[in-house]
Amino acid sequence: MSERPLSILISGAGVAGTSLALMLARQPGFKMQPIITLIERSPVPRTTGQSIDIRGPAVDVIRKLGWEQDIKARHTTETGLAFLNGKGQTVAYLPATGDVKAQSATSEYEILRGELTGLLLDGVEKSKKEGAQIQVVYDETIQSMEDRADGTGVDVQFARGKLQDQRYDVVVGADGIGSPTRSFIFGKDDKREHVRPSGMYISFFSVQRISEDDQLWHWATFPPGLSIHLRPHRNNKTMGVYLTITNAKKERNTELEDIVRADVATQKKYFRQRFQKSGCTWQMERFLDGLDASEDFYMTHWCQVRTPKWTKGHCVTLGDAAFATMGVGTSLAMTGAYCIAGELSKITSPEEVPQALQTYEDLYKPFVAKHNMDFALFPQLANPQTAWGNWIFHSIVWLLALLRVQKLAVWLGGGDDSQGWKLPEYGW
Repeated sequence: MSERPLSILISGAGVAGTSLALMLARQPGFKMQPIITLIERSPVPRTTGQSIDIRGPAVDVIRKLGWEQDIKARHTTETGLAFLNGKGQTVAYLPATGDVKAQSATSEYEILRGELTGLLLDGVEKSKKEGAQIQVVYDETIQSMEDRADGTGVDVQFARGKLQDQRYDVVVGADGIGSPTRSFIFGKDDKREHVRPSGMYISFFSVQRISEDDQLWHWATFPPGLSIHLRPHRNNKTMGVYLTITNAKKERNTELEDIVRADVATQKKYFRQRFQKSGCTWQMERFLDGLDASEDFYMTHWCQVRTPKWTKGHCVTLGDAAFATMGVGTSLAMTGAYCIAGELSKITSPEEVPQALQTYEDLYKPFVAKHNMDFALFPQLANPQTAWGNWIFHSIVWLLALLRVQKLAVWLGGGDDSQGWKLPEYGW
């Protein structure tokens, strides 16, 4: 191993950033000693969040790293998806496939985002105790950064004084769809049009479980473009509720964009008013009361991110900051982290960092491109604006479920693992 360490800064302690930090700390083939700093703007670990899953090559990643059983042990217990009408009546049912290589909408690795992040952070702490040079710093962000003129790294200035300004050999932006780090890296080339709106606004919160709840994901749709999702939690005490509002077109809604930027009380009030006025009668009082009482509420506009470049010099973006994609975003982030750690493990000097990051982009981008497609009919088709459209949508899923068209279930789950891309070997 080279005597010269490799200093790495990761901005964002979500699934993408924490996965990368842990993979860098445990990568067995490093020729340089990695010194890893993971920063997070939140003052505390963000161990809450919605249901996410692991698919495709990411399944091989968690197996190689020895995480599979720990993740399975935290499965949400969900067993399938039931489509409902506004009265709560089931119109179609899609069970889990049981096949990790062709998973349906319900994954064999369904896990709450908070539980996965917590598992990864525990791994980081364990690695630190075992001698890895890694630190996690909360309540800190990048204020500015600049490439050194001699190409020897990046000078980073921090905003909140938790870290001293310093030079890094590698800077990773893993701080989400609206990544400030991405803007620092690419400057004027980080354009607004790279973040593509879906027109779907999502709120999430937990409610207390009741005796009628089961292990299914229940999805009720009703006009105009509204839906309620109810999904089980492993703790058997709470259920996750998702209220979504979908525009007729894939564009930003000025009113809802203002609500996204508002405080939580304003967001809750808005969702209550929109859903209270709807024609849905399925447990509406329960959901709205739960909305008011919730302590884990958050709201977002789901967007697709398509940046033309992920790397520049000693910097790289990862996860939603580079390629946010509904359905497979977690899997893409974890597989990308695996590849970045693997490529960096090969280098013998900091001067090789730009080429290692470019190799990662060249290697991984074709696979991501197959998943980061334009969903011409989604989410609008699945969230109709009219009662007639809702009837058509339910009729389609009813027929396909009746005919046991497996491709529907796999498509809803983000596709199968027959894309022809092979996970690289990095000595795990």
